[in-house]
Amino acid sequence: MFSYRVILKQALKITLKYKYLWLFGLFAALTAAGGSWEYNLLSQGFGKNLIDSSYLQLEKILAVLELMVNFANGLITLITSDIWNILNALTLILLTGLLFFCFIWLSISSQGALINALKKILKGKQKTKSISYRENLTVGHKNFWQVLVMNILIKFTIIFSFFIISIPLLLLAIKDFSGLALIYIILFVLFVPFVTGFSLMMKYAINYQIFEGLGVFKSIEKAYELFRKNWLISLEMAVILFLISFVAALAFALSASIILLPLFITGLVINALWLTWTITYIGIALTIFFGAVLSTFQISAWTGLFFHLKEKGGALAKLERLLKK
Repeated sequence: MFSYRVILKQALKITLKYKYLWLFGLFAALTAAGGSWEYNLLSQGFGKNLIDSSYLQLEKILAVLELMVNFANGLITLITSDIWNILNALTLILLTGLLFFCFIWLSISSQGALINALKKILKGKQKTKSISYRENLTVGHKNFWQVLVMNILIKFTIIFSFFIISIPLLLLAIKDFSGLALIYIILFVLFVPFVTGFSLMMKYAINYQIFEGLGVFKSIEKAYELFRKNWLISLEMAVILFLISFVAALAFALSASIILLPLFITGLVINALWLTWTITYIGIALTIFFGAVLSTFQISAWTGLFFHLKEKGGALAKLERLLKK
């Protein structure tokens, strides 16, 4: 019988046993591969009121648009400058672009590498002594463009959906019409479940790509079928992992504060900058470490669920089992 407890215990066991996966988890977390998209939607949708949540998303969209306008104005100014300014600026842009691409490559490849390592572990082919960063990264690199496209699709869908949701708020700021508030609520109720479901489906698509190398469209097609048959299980898993992540993050923050905050305050009181900076760096290092472990656990849980649904042909969600009693 299918059990979330078994999937989660398996994910925790893998995370603790195969510590080399944490490095992949660290970089994979930068793409929100562990499920950050839907977790952000849940936390922003329920942690704040609906208006504030959408205004926050709208503010992010407008900030990106402002950045693009400023960049375009900068290019226009650059064209009118002398040749040396142009060469210096182009060199800086190229170097920044190269570093950004390397950063993206490492993040996406680590996402694929982590899932590939999990595939071997779940199939019983991976032993502790046969650790190979190069082999797993090679698989991640091989699927780089496909996984990148899927991550872009997730991000674009989220941004576009919240832009559509925010249109009534823009109009409401221009003209006071009560009907716009109703339209906003309807759009919110329609789009938020859609975006959440889409991001969950894309998890399966990325897994299909790494497991079977099907290509973007075929992976999405098979992921859609798997999600359609198991949408309630996927949603329940998302909620469970959200709660686990929330509790774990809260426990980590409280523990770190209890241990580090008194030392940090002591450093400020006695004017010992070396102590305050040391505590700051320790706090940052611990946060990065915690994020890497949590990301590895989340991706392990999702990959474990995908593997179970794919190999066993589906299961009954907890809510379905309760309703049948």
